[in-house]
Amino acid sequence: MQYASIFKMLGLITGVLAIFLLIPAVYAFILGTEDFHGFLYAFIIAAVTGALLALIPKSKHSLKYRDSYALVSFGWLGAGFFGCLPFYFSSAFPSFTDAYFESISGFTTTGASILTNIEALPPATLLWRSLTQWLGGMGIIVFALAIIPYLNIGGMGIFQAEVPGPTAEKLTPRIQDTAKVLWVVYLIITIVLIALLWFGGMTVLDAICHAFTAMSTGGFSTKNNSVAGFNSPFIEWVLIVFMIIAGMNFALHYRFLFKGFKIKIYSQDPELGFYLLVILFAVTSVTITILIQQGGDVAKVIRDVFFSVSSILTTTGYGTADYELWPIYGQFILMFVMVMGGCAGSTAGGIKSVRLMLVLKYMYSETLKLLHPNLIRTVKMRNAVVDRYVLANILGFIFIYTTVMAVSILLVSFQVDDMVTAIGSVIASLGNIGPGFGTVGPTENYAHLGKFTKWILSLDMVMGRLEILTILILFLPKTWRK
Repeated sequence: MQYASIFKMLGLITGVLAIFLLIPAVYAFILGTEDFHGFLYAFIIAAVTGALLALIPKSKHSLKYRDSYALVSFGWLGAGFFGCLPFYFSSAFPSFTDAYFESISGFTTTGASILTNIEALPPATLLWRSLTQWLGGMGIIVFALAIIPYLNIGGMGIFQAEVPGPTAEKLTPRIQDTAKVLWVVYLIITIVLIALLWFGGMTVLDAICHAFTAMSTGGFSTKNNSVAGFNSPFIEWVLIVFMIIAGMNFALHYRFLFKGFKIKIYSQDPELGFYLLVILFAVTSVTITILIQQGGDVAKVIRDVFFSVSSILTTTGYGTADYELWPIYGQFILMFVMVMGGCAGSTAGGIKSVRLMLVLKYMYSETLKLLHPNLIRTVKMRNAVVDRYVLANILGFIFIYTTVMAVSILLVSFQVDDMVTAIGSVIASLGNIGPGFGTVGPTENYAHLGKFTKWILSLDMVMGRLEILTILILFLPKTWRK
């Protein structure tokens, strides 16, 4: 284990967070709000810690994959700590547990909150909540790779440990350049969304905050009633489109923006086609079910269902309607898309569309072999045969994912006596969604849960964001042996 390089990189990441803490600190100072001192203290603690760690000379050898896993895991847990300091110094958060829960929920783009009166928060604190999600969306360590290219300590291992999906795609020969182009695309789309939301009637602060949390598929809002608080069909449809965009593979957006604006870049991607097909099926079937069983204004039902499906599938977690009042069929569909999530290489959580698509293809192939034992049939994607090793990895990941989910539900059940809440909170945390079912549904929050439960869910959020294995590998004794 290359401890020197790991600690040095952690110091640089902490320094980056300290710089971002200056943004709300300056904003609070200009406004003269009470949260200025909290941001100032947090900045000083992060800056001093980062500087001391950055002074450590790096190891002579490049990071191995186990070193990268340790760096990424500790980097995210550390970000949650330094990010929670402004909350901890604020009277709005009653304990360190609540402050850390809110912070790690932000960085992992989960969007689960313990706040009961969001609109009472100072503007700088609202901005910091949204900024944590925007930083976490594309990845804190990937951002560090983009701005600290000289730190040549095994970038590909770090990139693969943090970027969600079965494989991490290099868009350029150098991994630092790949990190840069991903962040450039992320920034461009965010700026476009800010402009559209501002045009739709939001204030500049609301537009910035919601653009940050929509593109990161995070879901923190500046309103107690989330997006429903704006009562604007235009804003809802804009967010629907951009949530779906954020749930796509950002490699596609890069190729479209920088490789000639060719629509076939999107139309020829099988995962994207599967992802959009699931959205279309979910929206259509749930809308028809609601109209048959409950009735209502057709246009509003379509908009509410489209928004909720897009928000839950992309694991954003915004709300415009209480889906727990929908027919049971609609709630089951939402629970299914909660687990599925968006595309690989997106800012969305979940097990990812490509994994589910390949598993379905594999099941179909194996079923045909039962009927025709001598049949030779392979699973293909983008006209290439998918190696059975990749399929085995996907099946293994899904098994581990469901195992972690089951264990987490059992642990949460020590303090939560409502089965729906226990299951809903774990699925929502592990999938980085935010709102779940039961007492953590779309109209409620996580404030009432016990401290033990909040720490379990906080760990689930990090495991879900880093796709479980990056964290689990640290529990193996072999990881720490020479």
